[in-house]
Amino acid sequence: MHKISILIVFILITSCDSTVFFREYNSFSKGWPSSEAVSFSISQIPQTSSNIYVHIRNNNEYPYSNLFLIAELRDSVQTIFRDTLEYAMADPQGKWLGEGFLDVKESKLLWKEGWTPKHEGPFYVDLFQRVRNNGDLEGVYLLDGILNVGIAVEPQIQP
Repeated sequence: MHKISILIVFILITSCDSTVFFREYNSFSKGWPSSEAVSFSISQIPQTSSNIYVHIRNNNEYPYSNLFLIAELRDSVQTIFRDTLEYAMADPQGKWLGEGFLDVKESKLLWKEGWTPKHEGPFYVDLFQRVRNNGDLEGVYLLDGILNVGIAVEPQIQP
């Protein structure tokens, strides 16, 4: 029961960040299928310099030390950018790089830095996992150990 209380307090503290323009998560109960996009609809973002982050929550069932994604941001007319991304999820010794308690870790991964929207919105984000085993042409169909995938848009902090 004590572990649940700590988790609830952690979620409340991290969800009360007033400097975030947008943050949303999608959940998976049995892993992330490669055929399934994680999609977000962002109704409005201020026209100021912003950073876009991908948030990944994984547990110890995640069998890889990295993560490959296709990420796309578009508005109602065009694709603004589409990127192939690789993120390290563990250090060379196999220790998870994310933050968190117990076996669930959250990684906050920078996607775009200093992006200024040309209009307030709406915007649409699609994320696809594209993990492959070494030597395989086909990707991993079901990516075990991924619990949540999220997107956050935050104001860029000027030094």
